[in-house]
Amino acid sequence: MACRAPSERDLCDICGQYRRDAAETEKRAAAGLPTEPVRPKSHAALYLISLLVVLNLALSGYLLFWGKQEANDFARDVIRDVQIVSRAVEESKDATGRYPASLNAILDRLPEASRDMVRSGVVRYHINEERTTYEVTIPLGPGGQDASKP
Repeated sequence: MACRAPSERDLCDICGQYRRDAAETEKRAAAGLPTEPVRPKSHAALYLISLLVVLNLALSGYLLFWGKQEANDFARDVIRDVQIVSRAVEESKDATGRYPASLNAILDRLPEASRDMVRSGVVRYHINEERTTYEVTIPLGPGGQDASKP
């Protein structure tokens, strides 16, 4: 609904306030000042954000430098176990060149740590139907799912 005032002097309060605000905004914009009210920055929020950034950097540094060694040790152990299992599977090939149907047949030939990795599912064994090729894998996905399998 439009204002029904006969002239600009007779504008209603709402239209008059709008015009005054619009004129003031135009003056501020022409002078290069902000047209909207600017909220003052809270110093407490700046200190809190700075503290959080410093804590984040400290934790990242710890994880990258000191936590990295523990992760590397575990990864080395798993890779070593995969190599041990692969060697044992290769050595267990029968006279026709077929690999064992499962790792249960060679578990007694594995070191205790490698046996535990196989039993817990950290190291997995896959073989084709003819038992002519095999694959020893480690699950990388969430919940122990093999990342290479959908």
